[in-house]
Amino acid sequence: MNNLENLAEYIIVEAKAQGADYVHCVVRESEKREFNVDGGRFSLMRTLFDRDVAITVLKDQRKGSVHVNRFDEGAIYDAIAECIAASESGEPDPAWQFCDEPAELTYVQGTPVCDTEKLFFRTKELLEDIRERHPKILVEQMITSHDTYRSVYLNSNGIMYHPTAGAYSFSLMYSGHDGEKSTSFFGSDVTVAKLDKPVIECALIERELSEIEKQLDPVPLEGKFTGTVLLAPAALSEIVLGTVFGNFVSDSSLIEGTSIWKDKLGEQVADERLTVTLKAEGEDVVIGQKVTGEGYPAESFDLIRDGKLVSFDLSQYGANKTGQKRAGCSAGNVFIPAGEQSMDEIIKGIEKGVLVMRFSGGEPAPSGEYSGVAKNSFLIENGAVTHALTETMISGCVPDMLNNIRAISSDVLKDGSNSIPYIAFDGVTISGK
Repeated sequence: MNNLENLAEYIIVEAKAQGADYVHCVVRESEKREFNVDGGRFSLMRTLFDRDVAITVLKDQRKGSVHVNRFDEGAIYDAIAECIAASESGEPDPAWQFCDEPAELTYVQGTPVCDTEKLFFRTKELLEDIRERHPKILVEQMITSHDTYRSVYLNSNGIMYHPTAGAYSFSLMYSGHDGEKSTSFFGSDVTVAKLDKPVIECALIERELSEIEKQLDPVPLEGKFTGTVLLAPAALSEIVLGTVFGNFVSDSSLIEGTSIWKDKLGEQVADERLTVTLKAEGEDVVIGQKVTGEGYPAESFDLIRDGKLVSFDLSQYGANKTGQKRAGCSAGNVFIPAGEQSMDEIIKGIEKGVLVMRFSGGEPAPSGEYSGVAKNSFLIENGAVTHALTETMISGCVPDMLNNIRAISSDVLKDGSNSIPYIAFDGVTISGK
C-alpha cells in the first residue's frame, strides 16, 4: 500500500470493523536533505526518508492512540488492533470530541522542492560570513536542511486534508573563543521558505553572534539588587512565555485547577501594551496550520489582547472538561507586536539591570515564581551596557513581571514560526556573589 489516501481509507474501514466508534489517522511521508558542520567544518551530507502513521480511536468513550512507521498491511492491521486494545483499557471520558463537519482540502505550504545546490551554497556562505565578520566565534555545530512532507488527515466523520509542505531550516550552536578564554554556548535558529538572501541576515543571527563575541571577558556581579531585566527573545520564551503556556492557560493547568488565571478570563493580567497572538498562518509563518489535531479548521487567535486575558490555549477536550472555549489553533506560533523603542533607547532608560540572552532554571512554580541562571548576560548601568557577566542569578514572579513591563522593543526576532521582541521588566531580583 503506497498510496497515502488509500492507506488512510483502509485504516478508517478496518478500525471501524474492529469496533471503533470513531477513528482518525494521519499518514505521512517525509524527506530530509541535510548538511552537518562540526567544529567549523563540514562533517556530513545525507538524505533521509521517513514514513509515519498516527491512529486515534474512540470506543465507548475510551480513547486509544498508536504510532507506527511502516506502511505494509500487516503492520497497519496490528497497529489498529493495538489502538483498539489501548482504548479498551482506558476509562470512559465523555469529554473526548472530534470535528464532525465533513470537509476536504488540498493545499501546499512553503517550498516542497529542495534546491540542494543553493542550500549548500547558503550553508557554506554562512560559515564564511561568520569566520569573516566574527573571527572569535566557533561554530560548534550547524545543521542545515530542507524538509518536505506529504500527508493525509482523514477521519470517520468525512474530513480529509491533503497537505504538502517544505522549508529550509538552519540551526547553529556556537561559542566565543580567544586563546584559552571561551564563552557559554548559544543557539540561533531560523526557518525560511526561500534562499534569497544570506542566512546571517535572517532572524537575529548577526546580532546574536555579535553579542556572544562580546562575552569573552565576563566580570562577576557583586551583591544583590532589585532591578530591570531586558530579556532577549530566547530568554523571554524560556521564562515568561513558557510559564504562561505551561502553567496558566494549558489543558493540564486548567483541568487540574492549578492555573492562577483560571477565573481571570476578560481581566487585565498584563501591561496594556502587551498582546500575544497564536497564529495558524500568516506572512511570517513559513508552514502554518490548516487543521487542528481534532480535525477542526485552524484559525489565529489572541491569547492576551491589550493586556487582557481573552482566551485560553485549550483543545476541544480541555474545553469540554473546563466548560471554556476551544482555542482557534494549536500551532504554537507566537506573535507579539513590536514596541516603539529601539534597543538602544530602552537601554538608555535603565538605571541598573541585566540583558539576558538565555536562561537556565528549573520548572516554575504553579504561581509563576522562578529562579535560575542568566546565561550570556550583560550588566546595564546608568543607561549603558558595561560588560559581560559571569553566571548571575535572577528570580521573580511571572504575573508580577507582566504587570511591570518597562518597554517592548522595536527589534523583533522573526524565525519563520514566531515573531518575538525584546521586553524589559522592572522589579526582578538579580544576585551575584
